[in-house]
Amino acid sequence: MLRLFVALSLPDPVKTQIAPMKSGLLGARWIDQENLHLTIRFIGEVEDTYAEDIHYSLSTLRFETFPIRLKGIDTFRSRNVVRSVWAGIEPSTQLKALQKKINTNLVNIGVAPETRKFTPHVTLARLKRAPLAKVFPYLEANAGFETQPFEVFQVLLFRSHLGSRGADYEVLAAYPENI
Repeated sequence: MLRLFVALSLPDPVKTQIAPMKSGLLGARWIDQENLHLTIRFIGEVEDTYAEDIHYSLSTLRFETFPIRLKGIDTFRSRNVVRSVWAGIEPSTQLKALQKKINTNLVNIGVAPETRKFTPHVTLARLKRAPLAKVFPYLEANAGFETQPFEVFQVLLFRSHLGSRGADYEVLAAYPENI
C-alpha cells in the first residue's frame, strides 16, 4: 500500500522566507524545511497497481504557468483547540482551476471525490491540544506574513512515509513530466 497526495513544492527562496516564522510558539512541532509543500489533493492509501492508474491520469495534466504567493497565517482547530498552524495562499483562480482539474482526473479513475472545501495552505507546525488563546499571540505577531510570488509550473505526486517522528515525503513523479 502507498499513501499518496498531489502537491506543489516550494522554491528555496520561499522556504527561506518561512524559516523565521518557525519560532515563538510553545509546544509546536515545526515542519522540516524539506517537507514544506502545498497539498492540492490528498489521495490516501492505495494499492501499488492503482498508483500506476493515478500516475497515468496525472500524466495527461497540462496547465499554463501561473504565480502564487503565501499570505497570512491561520489555524485548523476544533472548539478553540488548535491542531496546526499554516500559511495561507493569496486567492488564485488559476490554483483553484488546477485543483479542480486534478480532482476531476482522479475521480474519473475511481478515486473518491474530495468532500472538504479546498483551503490552500502550507502547514508550518502541528500542535497537541493547544488552546487558541495560547496560539493567538503568535497569529497576531505574524498576521502580515507574505512571501514573494513564485511560479507554479509543475505538480508532484508524493508518497508519505509515516513514522514515530512524523511523516517523510518521497516524490514519485512530476507533471507535466517534460520540465
